[in-house]
Amino acid sequence: MQASTSNQGMFWSQARELFEQIVSWLDSDSICGLEHSQIGSKLLENRYELLRRLLPEFIRLIAASYNMRFE
Repeated sequence: MQASTSNQGMFWSQARELFEQIVSWLDSDSICGLEHSQIGSKLLENRYELLRRLLPEFIRLIAASYNMRFE
């Protein structure tokens, strides 16, 4: 059970780290001068990576919820 809790924290922390990188990038000077389409493309790329990091934990939560309701 402890490993599950450890893995759970890992998924959230990896997603949180990427989210904070996205916010930092949006707040940085490096974004100035970029075209709207360039910003949108980078956000789209990061969105997919963020979802990829979150998906395993969401699936685990859904499965746990399903098992609890129908046992």
